[in-house]
Amino acid sequence: MLTLQHRHELPVEMGKMSTMFDYTLAERMGIIQPSPFRLVQQAAKDVEESGREVLYLSIGEPDFDTPDNIKDAAIDAIRRGDTKYTASDGTPQIKNAIRRKFLRDNSLDYAAEDITVTMGGVQAIFNTLLATVGPGDEVILPAPFFSPYSSAIGLTGATPVFLKTKEEDGFVPQPRDIEALITERSRWLVLNSPSNPSGAIIDDETLRAIADVVRPHPRLLVFSDDMYETIRFGNKPFKNIINVAPDFRDRTVILNGVSKAYAMTGWRMAYLAGPRELIAAVIRVSNSSAFAPNSISQAAAAEALSGSQEQTRVRSDAYEKRRNILLALLGQIPNLSFTRPDGTFFMLVNCQHFFGKRSSDGRLIENDVDFVLHALESQAVAFMPGSAFGMPGYFRISFAASEATLRAAMGRLKSLCETLDRNGAKNAALPLDSKEFNRLSVLA
Repeated sequence: MLTLQHRHELPVEMGKMSTMFDYTLAERMGIIQPSPFRLVQQAAKDVEESGREVLYLSIGEPDFDTPDNIKDAAIDAIRRGDTKYTASDGTPQIKNAIRRKFLRDNSLDYAAEDITVTMGGVQAIFNTLLATVGPGDEVILPAPFFSPYSSAIGLTGATPVFLKTKEEDGFVPQPRDIEALITERSRWLVLNSPSNPSGAIIDDETLRAIADVVRPHPRLLVFSDDMYETIRFGNKPFKNIINVAPDFRDRTVILNGVSKAYAMTGWRMAYLAGPRELIAAVIRVSNSSAFAPNSISQAAAAEALSGSQEQTRVRSDAYEKRRNILLALLGQIPNLSFTRPDGTFFMLVNCQHFFGKRSSDGRLIENDVDFVLHALESQAVAFMPGSAFGMPGYFRISFAASEATLRAAMGRLKSLCETLDRNGAKNAALPLDSKEFNRLSVLA
């Protein structure tokens, strides 16, 4: 039976192994924890091997297929023989497509030298941090957060400074809380809007207030993670911090990509835009790590960004419909609280009411990981624990799934919660205090 403890075991024992060879690992490997996603997937696979069908609401990728015009562009590139190395920062074609995208969607004019292409968002995050921070630096990271941020910060030797957002604020980072964390060592503030895993969007007024807080600290830069830009609900235009505070252009790096907007997760394409000196440094890191992005994926991404954008609107509408179904069904389950996501295909649900309760087989639910694993074992429904995103006490639901799957999964979740409530609790747990929250956040 998988428990919270397993999340923090190293994949191999640190130090010398029992072999005639010395495979001692670098001390920094202790920073990299087993992926919570992989652990949940393995637990789900164990359930499937017992003959039961698992309903997956844990997977963080679109359930749609890549549009045909994008596939065709990749096939054409192969037939043209565009299968050689490209420039390490991307082909002229994809850079021009990215430039046009910024002008069309964001009213931002970047030169080709201000842009670089990476093999996915995780590489973009890691390379940017590796190029800019080290021991003694601090990165302000609002929680919940996309988990690779935490490990990437640690691998550089910098210190992640976690900013706990609140459910009552819709998990939107508040300017006053950011201000309280800024020190002379602060180097980056990460802003992810729309947010994975909460679906929160930072509105214009809050972005302006954040800019006012950051502005007096010239060493503090902003990393604007816009990866879910196209998946927004309602008709409000997308804004990042540069749109509301143009003077932040010289201190902001924008991350975006094609994985989520165009259902291209496996194509591994993302891009960065920002101050030329910073982008040049990121390119130097890329030269030493990946050398050049995939040539075929670049051709496909150029078509995605330049071609018709109708599919992004259609699919965003589909996600909004699923969100509304999910909200209605969750509203019928007592003792779960949640906020209404304004974007992405994720939402966070508070399950702390069930801490301290026991399952029908006597299992004690002590935390969100226990809750998620119990949902898998008893109901064959896969969620992601919130502690994987620095938000213990919650679990993440992905509604990148069919309406039928959502309805069936919520029926099973309701049954699970009713059973736990009927069984009561021998040792009722209190909601996580700030000390316990911080301990679990650091381990995420």
